[in-house]
Amino acid sequence: MRNQEIENQIDFLLSAALNKCGNLEDAQDLTQDTLLAALTYISKGYEIHDIRGWLLTVLNRKFYYKLRQKYKIPLVSLGPETELIDEIDCFESIVNSDEIESLRRAVAYLSKIHREVIVRYYMNGNSVEKVAHSLGIPQGTVKSRLSAGRKILKKELDNMENYTKQSYEPVNLHIWFSGWSGINGRPESLATGGLIAQNLLYLAYKEPITEAELSKAIGIPSAYVEPIVKRLVADELMRRVGDKVYTDFIITTKADQKRYIPAQKQFFAENSDKFIRAIKEGLEKIRAFDFYGRCTDNQRNALDLYFLFDCLAKGIFAAFSKIYENVQTFPDRPDGGRWIAVGDLHSPDDENNSAELSYSYAGQRNIRLGNSSFHVYDPEGFTSKLYFRCRDVSISDDDMLKLLCFINSDSDEAAFNTELLKAVPWLAECKILRYNENKAVIDIPIVSADEWKKISEVMRAVQSEFIDDIIDIFREFLKDKKQTLPKHLDSVPLHKLYMGSHGILVMLAIRHAMQTGIIYDGDYDDPSSENQCPCPMVFVTNK
Repeated sequence: MRNQEIENQIDFLLSAALNKCGNLEDAQDLTQDTLLAALTYISKGYEIHDIRGWLLTVLNRKFYYKLRQKYKIPLVSLGPETELIDEIDCFESIVNSDEIESLRRAVAYLSKIHREVIVRYYMNGNSVEKVAHSLGIPQGTVKSRLSAGRKILKKELDNMENYTKQSYEPVNLHIWFSGWSGINGRPESLATGGLIAQNLLYLAYKEPITEAELSKAIGIPSAYVEPIVKRLVADELMRRVGDKVYTDFIITTKADQKRYIPAQKQFFAENSDKFIRAIKEGLEKIRAFDFYGRCTDNQRNALDLYFLFDCLAKGIFAAFSKIYENVQTFPDRPDGGRWIAVGDLHSPDDENNSAELSYSYAGQRNIRLGNSSFHVYDPEGFTSKLYFRCRDVSISDDDMLKLLCFINSDSDEAAFNTELLKAVPWLAECKILRYNENKAVIDIPIVSADEWKKISEVMRAVQSEFIDDIIDIFREFLKDKKQTLPKHLDSVPLHKLYMGSHGILVMLAIRHAMQTGIIYDGDYDDPSSENQCPCPMVFVTNK
């Protein structure tokens, strides 16, 4: 191995050192020491096969050695006969000290009850009596846990390379839900942006697993995994049974989502008239209302699209419920919400442009504030701009309604968070707002409570007719299309087991309505178009 191959790792090492040290000066020193050690090693004729792994081992050893020097803490480990031994300091012995490194790593992956006694007794040098007192357990329990811990360590030292693929190539698990969210955006926020939580949920899905097994599988010491698991159990994304945990919701893969796409396309093509008949008639009634006449083109198109989404999504859901005589209920959750979680699995092997993406949408959300409300569907299958993806300020559904109320009332209420006004240019791009003489005005449908009641009555009537039109053919289509679950998982509602069987029918029908001129196509698939219409949403207010 030439020196250049080691020098090529400088940026990688500096990044790892910064993670450890937290400041550039110490990180540079640590990187330099590690490179010097490597160059010295190969100059003596030794060969390094896994260069990054080897360098990281050296870097970690040197980092912790400096810490020990700083705080004057001796490092001791368990030898093969579970005796206390001193660490060998000289660099040349690194190859011969693999057992020590493996042992420390094995201790890190022990479950808490074994790890805490092993660390206190062997590594901190506490007596059995002192360990028992600090943990509040009998001395006999300490001894039995020490014995059990030693047996586990001996077994683990024989096989230290059992990490799963998640330790080096994590999956992405997107958590979404039906129902009402809890505090701080739960359950989505429990795993959003947290690869560790996502991969723990994935690893605990197929069968119950201990936290020690999870730690080993993911390649992270138990002390860091246990608090995450505890939180996931407390918030009911996981469930504990004995000394094991399992993920307590359905997880779908890209294969699950794609499996019945061809069948759904064929089913809709053969029955498109039955999907559209009642909706076309209902749309004519909506367009005959006085308030429809006062709308701008954007407002009419957004209302038309909302009408289709609501009739189709609720109609298909109700037809399923009627076929299986099943009502989906939402349990009360500790976070204050009432929800049913679902996980969509994205692995590194998945294609970026998956076939199902152009047919995806988010279900209806209803947000209320006093006498005003905001009703929305997110057509994620279109490339249209969505308001919550604002570049300049984070904007939630609640924020969106507050902003609409503020703009509509033309008030200067002191309680309004003026930071939200940063979203106005983006919302104008989304066609939710427009500028009138340099003033932002609302360009989605604005209706009164009485007008909304009339719209809702038409939608309920259409949904009833729609169910009658499709129920027989839909019953036949759904046969043999239920997703299989792990045997231990019994809490998933029937509706979720059939998601993959009919999940794209709503968007198939809406795209068909656009292509046949029933509603304006809105340039929803052209993000650069100036004619793109707002997403399906309605603002209800008496002001």
